[in-house]
Amino acid sequence: MKTKLLLLVSLCAISLGAWKVQAGNPETTIKCFMEINVPTEYDVINLHGELMYNIGPNAIVAGANDNAVYIGFNQSFGNVNISIYNGMGGLVYNTVVNTDVQQVIIIPFTSAASGSYIVELSNANGYADGDFDKN
Repeated sequence: MKTKLLLLVSLCAISLGAWKVQAGNPETTIKCFMEINVPTEYDVINLHGELMYNIGPNAIVAGANDNAVYIGFNQSFGNVNISIYNGMGGLVYNTVVNTDVQQVIIIPFTSAASGSYIVELSNANGYADGDFDKN
């Protein structure tokens, strides 16, 4: 009986020690999100606002060209509503993205008329928006 108890305690101590070593080793840490940047063929959209507190400076990146709008999430914000409005305030595009699953969304924008547009991102904690022009 004492041998079994001693064996059980020893295994628990070894596993706890191994867990501490693994937790302290940065090479074993898995990064959930790769650093996403706006591709060079897109003009950067400067976003203003916050979808949550304590986000990093590049937590969300966005860009636009004459064919598409690019949005990349470098951290999770849960479900995010993405809306695009024309210069008159009319809704042109709307969708909801689960940022836990999808970190990049490319919205085709070829059939939209030339002019100014606003992209707005919102979730339960806040919003961010920025404007861009389509030629």
